[in-house]
Amino acid sequence: MAGPDRTISVLKLFTLESPAWTVERAAAALGVSASSAYRYVAVLTEAGLLTSAGGGAYVLGPAFIQYDRQIQLTDPLLQVARPVMEEILRFAPLGSTVLLCRLFGETVLCIHQVAGRMAGDPVSYERGRPMPLFKGATSKAILAWLPSRDLRRIFEAHRAEIAASGLGRDWPSFRASLVRIRRAGHEVSRGELDSGRIGVAVPILDDSRRALGSLSYVIAARESASVPRLVPLLTAAARGIEGGLAGAVEHKLQEAPEHTFLS
Repeated sequence: MAGPDRTISVLKLFTLESPAWTVERAAAALGVSASSAYRYVAVLTEAGLLTSAGGGAYVLGPAFIQYDRQIQLTDPLLQVARPVMEEILRFAPLGSTVLLCRLFGETVLCIHQVAGRMAGDPVSYERGRPMPLFKGATSKAILAWLPSRDLRRIFEAHRAEIAASGLGRDWPSFRASLVRIRRAGHEVSRGELDSGRIGVAVPILDDSRRALGSLSYVIAARESASVPRLVPLLTAAARGIEGGLAGAVEHKLQEAPEHTFLS
């Protein structure tokens, strides 16, 4: 693995379960020399991505807070989707939540949610929490619109998980499950992640018809009769976000300052 890749791999060591690492532990986990690990940590510390926690340990640094604020203020998808999510929440049953999620590696991340009054316990798709790609309508609405070559690779790497999720025990049945979701244009799941709740999700697609993310309602199971009414609302909202996103991206590109490169 090349140097820059190793540097990034240091960041991947930091999880909720293991939030602090010494250079020596990181070197052992990555299978590199201590001197190489020190070099990687120094680069990340200088960039503010790591910071000293005392006792020779490091934790994630303040740069992530800065970048998160920047994302919240400038991400076109967030800017376009937020008011749409607020609007469609008004038509959901009391206690519902609207989620905006996107793909992150082989997981799905919630990047924004709007909870109605009396929403109860938080939904599993908390902002920033990696969620499985094969469970829940929110994830499946993204999975079904991934390119075929990516789906084949994912299937080969996660056969057991896919079978356990009911999406298929072999490639043809897995592909058939995703074709069904694509033809329907939405997915509905019942209690797959949160007991007593129903997920209703549609994809948000780019110009190439690939999933940028998904838009979902999470409602109480007792409100199942409202699902047929919510699907067209979600679909119209997603198409509106797609249209607004195209305009927002073009506007940001026009606003971007021109850089002069001097020889």
